[in-house]
Parts: sequence; C-alpha cells; structure tokens
Amino acid sequence: MQEHKFLSKTDSTAFLKSINKKIAQSLQPHLLNLIEDFNLRVLSNYPRDSKIEPIKSLADELSIFYKDAKVPWDYFSNPKLFSEVEKIHNLYPIKQETLGAYHEKINLERRKSFFDSVESNPLTDEQRLGVLRSNDKNMVLAAAGTGKTSVMVAKALDLIDRGLAVPQEILVLAYNKSAAEELKKRLADKAENSGIVLTESPQISTFHALGRKILGDSGISTYMSVFTEDSLKLGAWVTEWLIEYLTQDPKRMVDFISLFPEPVNPFDFKTQEEYERHIRDNEFRTLQGELVKGYQELRIANWLAIHKIAYEYEARYISKRRIDIGFDYQPDFHISDSNIYIEHFGIDRQGNTRPDIDKQAYNESIDSKRKLHKELETVLVETFHYDWTEDALEARLEERLAAVGVIPDKNSVEEASKELLSKLKEGNQIATWSKMLIKALQATRFERLNENSILDRLEKAGISQAKKKTRILTDLHNAYVEELVATDSIDFDDMIIRAIAVVDNGQYKP
Repeated sequence: MQEHKFLSKTDSTAFLKSINKKIAQSLQPHLLNLIEDFNLRVLSNYPRDSKIEPIKSLADELSIFYKDAKVPWDYFSNPKLFSEVEKIHNLYPIKQETLGAYHEKINLERRKSFFDSVESNPLTDEQRLGVLRSNDKNMVLAAAGTGKTSVMVAKALDLIDRGLAVPQEILVLAYNKSAAEELKKRLADKAENSGIVLTESPQISTFHALGRKILGDSGISTYMSVFTEDSLKLGAWVTEWLIEYLTQDPKRMVDFISLFPEPVNPFDFKTQEEYERHIRDNEFRTLQGELVKGYQELRIANWLAIHKIAYEYEARYISKRRIDIGFDYQPDFHISDSNIYIEHFGIDRQGNTRPDIDKQAYNESIDSKRKLHKELETVLVETFHYDWTEDALEARLEERLAAVGVIPDKNSVEEASKELLSKLKEGNQIATWSKMLIKALQATRFERLNENSILDRLEKAGISQAKKKTRILTDLHNAYVEELVATDSIDFDDMIIRAIAVVDNGQYKP
C-alpha cells in the first residue's frame, strides 16, 4: 500500500473522488450483471413460484446498494443504473403475485404488435394474460367458443418468437384427433401470419397418441386389443366372464343378486307421497316374478327362491280355526305347506318408523299380529328394517327360520343358481348387468382406480354394500388386465396407464 502525506484539502477531495469513481467503475459490471439476471428471470421469463427464492436473493443484493446513502450513484458511468435499481427495490415485498403483475405490465406493451396480429382479430385482454402467464402450473377456464384454442396457439408461438423455447421443446395435447389436426393447421397458419419461421412444428397429438409413441419408443407392444375396435366383442367377453364368475361359486349369485336395484333407506323419505313415488318409479320384481313393495322384501324373496324354500307372497292368512280377526290380514310371506309366516317390520331398534308412519299405531299392529299368531297357533318369523341397516338381513332370516325347522339345503343353492342363471339369461338380465359392468370397468381404467380407491369412492358416495361391489369390480378389472396380457395387446387406457408407468420407472428415454 502506497502512503500519501501532506496532501492539501483540495487534493484530498480530488483524490477521494478519484478513488470512489474507480470503486464505482469496478462495482458497475457486477450491478449490471445483477440487474440483467433479475430482468432475465422476471421480464424475459415468467417469474414462477419455484423460481422466487433466487429472484429474491438478487433483489436483496441490489437493495443493499439502494439503501446505502453513501453510495455515490453519480460516479457510475451508466446514468440509468440508479433508476434500474430503484425499479427493482420498488417491487418489495418480493413475491410471485407482485413480480407476475410486473412481468405482465411490461410484456403486454412489448408484445402488443404480436397480440394484435397473431389471430384474425386482436386477442382480448384475458387471452393476452393467458399467453403471458406461465407459472409452474396453469389452467385456462372459459366457455366453449371463447378462444381457448387461440390462447394455446398464441402461447406456443410466443414462446418460440421470444426465444424461450424451440419447437421441439413444446408439446401440445388435445383430447381427440380432429382437435389435434385443427391445432396443427392453425399453428402453421398463424406462424406465417406473424412472420415467425418454424424450422419444425411443435409436437401436437392426442394424449393417447403420445402414450402409444412413448410405449413404442420403450420397446413395448402397441398392438391394439380387439376390444378397442369392437364394442360387441367387449360386451361378449364381459358377459362370458360374468356367467363364469357367478357359476364358480353359488354364493356369488346370492351376493350379486342382492346388489340390484340400488337400495334406498325408507327412513330417508319425509312424506308418504315421496315414498310412494319412489316405489312407483322403481319396480321391485323378484326372481319368481312377484312385484313386492320394497327393496328389503325383494331381498327376502330372492333369498328364499335361491335356497329353494317354496313360499307365497302376501297370501291370505289361513288358520285351522276360522275366526273373525277384525282385519284383512295378509302376511308378507307364507312358507308353502306349513303354518309358518314371515313378517318384515319397518322399525329400527328403538321402534321408530318412517317419518310418515304413525309410530304408536304401527307398533300396536305388530303386537296385534304377534298375539294373533300365538292365539291361532301359527308360527311368525320376524325380520326388521334394522336387520338390513346392520347388513345382516339374510343371515338373521336364515337363523330364525332354522329355529322353527326351516333349514335351507345348501346343496340346492348350486342347482338353484344354475336355474336362476338360465332364467336371467333368457330374461336379458345378464346382458343388462354386463352393460353396467362395462361402464364401471371403463371408469376404473380411465381413472386408474385400485381396490382401495374403488372402495373409498363407493363409500364416500354412500353406495350400499360397497365392499361386495368393490370385490366384483376388482375381480373384473384383474381378469380384463390378464386378458390383455395374454393377447399381448393394449387398449386406449393402457396408452395412458402404461405410458405413465414407463415414464415414472425410467424405462422411457426421451
């Protein structure tokens, strides 16, 4: 270090000024680099959420100089340096919303000519913002015909025109082939209108075409299953699967039949009119063809039929003793050639009834029926609404019938199931169930649901017997996947499902 002595005041001032200018000149490139880096991140590129921290670090370093009153800004050779630092300081507090608005304000003016000419008509303010906003994830919500496609085309061309991306770095996806073709044509036309030279076009395709390309590039067969081209063959396969599935285990037939129609809790109805409308709109037809009064009676009738327990529905009550009982009594079910009757009572464990039914009168009628059977020496087997709500209707019915000597022949269930299956096929019921299962299978595939997510979906929707339905849908899906593997083929959903898998596990190399 060189020592200077005996400088005059004037010389000292001049010397200090000279030193400060040299310091300023040495600092200027660093400050300019900071400003350039900040503007590159905030003005040239969109300030994304994931990029805020490094932007904030740049702003903090510049702000230190701005706040230091001793910095001689007039010593810098660049006269705009202070105003540039001041602009950045005025953006505090540094957050995405503030920087995003700053980016939009500057670029709406800078890109005005592009926005005015890229489409046949100048883009609207909202469309321009849709093009400029490029956060980590973005969504444009608009009604049909309001210009979402225009935003997609303009956004791709804007990225290319500003040098933020080259065409091969841009992927545009559409839901169907016609939309993808329209995007290709419009992008080429609008590029020409805007004077943008495309050395090549961005990749534009459907989601499924992209998935199939990824699979092909990963060495996976992309042979399309016959099910994708022929819905009748898919229907035939599901029907065949269902028949085989039901015949493999007689209990499956019992469980499957119990799933339809979708039950509604009678206690949920507030008025008699509502309940009667529900009964009118939903036909509860048993396997033996009777029209019963509700879903729970339907379950009882079908259980009796499957177990080959002969019965009559709402047959007139007949006793060995002829007496006037004071009312026209028709018990719900009569076990044929016996003195055993079944009554299904619509009460919960506290004796409550549907809101439109007089609770006291209904419970009194139950007592009257019990006394009548006792007096006339007939057997009354009782089931209740709460048996159904506790998912134990059939199990308790079997237990209570066994207590009075009516024991179903378990071996007859298999034979009965075969007979019922034949009747169901003749009555087109199997075909109806198959159509319903196809829709469920397609939803399971499309949404990539597994057993747990199917159960969760059904339970959240309040669907009855969710576990039984989940088991059937899972078994169907597993069998369908095995069929695709056996034929070394894929379906449309595989184009997405398996493509995601090979990307996630690193098998696909772009």
